[in-house]
Amino acid sequence: MKGISSSFNPLGFLKAFTKDRSVLGIDVGASSLKIIQIRKDREQAVLETYGELSTAAYTGGEAGRATLLADEKVSEMLVDLRREAGATATRGIISIPLRYSFITTIDMPELNDQQLAEAIQFEARRYIPIPLSDVMVDWWRIPAAEGDNSHTVKILLAAVQKDVVEKYKRILSQAKIESLGFEIEVFSAARILSSRMRGATLLFDIGALSSKISIVNQGVVQAVHHVDRASQAFSLAISQSLGVDFKRAEQVKHDVGISNRPEAAGVRHTITPLLDSIFDEADRVRTTFRRRTGLPIDHAVLVGGGSLMPGLVDYAVEKLGIEVLLSNPFGQLVYPAFLQPTLKSIAPSFSVATGLTLRALGAMD
Repeated sequence: MKGISSSFNPLGFLKAFTKDRSVLGIDVGASSLKIIQIRKDREQAVLETYGELSTAAYTGGEAGRATLLADEKVSEMLVDLRREAGATATRGIISIPLRYSFITTIDMPELNDQQLAEAIQFEARRYIPIPLSDVMVDWWRIPAAEGDNSHTVKILLAAVQKDVVEKYKRILSQAKIESLGFEIEVFSAARILSSRMRGATLLFDIGALSSKISIVNQGVVQAVHHVDRASQAFSLAISQSLGVDFKRAEQVKHDVGISNRPEAAGVRHTITPLLDSIFDEADRVRTTFRRRTGLPIDHAVLVGGGSLMPGLVDYAVEKLGIEVLLSNPFGQLVYPAFLQPTLKSIAPSFSVATGLTLRALGAMD
């Protein structure tokens, strides 16, 4: 009996008998919680349900404002959202905000993976500002640029504090969800990019509290930049400029945004300086990437709830001078045709949650 029990793998058992092929992707944002449940069926990812809850309902605050909730409150939200969405999956994978992580690129000599793994453990001490014993470290090779004869390899180095990982494990445990792991949000968002996209992509994740700017090439995140300006800042600026409360400012932002409609002129004038600072940072990241690799970036993808603001795509095209698209993570899933209009209207908000489930389903192969 001892030999049997020690080699027994519950997940393997479920997989073999296809009793549980559903997983939850859980995106804990600064102003809302989003979940999506997906099932694997004949090599296809099938959308089963999804949902979103504002943190305002649990703080008595205003929808759209960033809020830091206690772990117990996040677990409570998760239980409530699963119930309201009719989610039945008992296993899930959760995102970790970029602000709780450390990501950088480093140069290493050309070594095999085992040698690199050993060398990076020593090299990482120079870059990670806290003891390595307190963090979980991962790394990826960045594909070399064409014509690169430097005999070095660029490595994307990522670290998350162990107590942060424990925090998110605790949130899942208190919500009675078996953890399938965690992932820093920028990697989840990158996974939903269409495989049909050629060349490097500039990825904007516009959240409530911050904007994340990434460059993805050949399916690999190659640069990450964090900007402390995003959707909440837009609403606060509108509130101050128009002399209205935050709730009304949120409504104005969602209704007219920075579109070319006459009634949007004042809002556009108020918000564009904030947007310009974000796009200027993106242009700097793009320029650095091109100088390093020689590769142009001729398209961008917007993800996150903030990207749904009217007029934003057109303004991004104007500022960046490249093709700009809204992300559609649901395009990688199977779902009833009648849901198309609804899903299109919310798609960018569910980019991270969908990317998480796709990772979990891939691990089930």
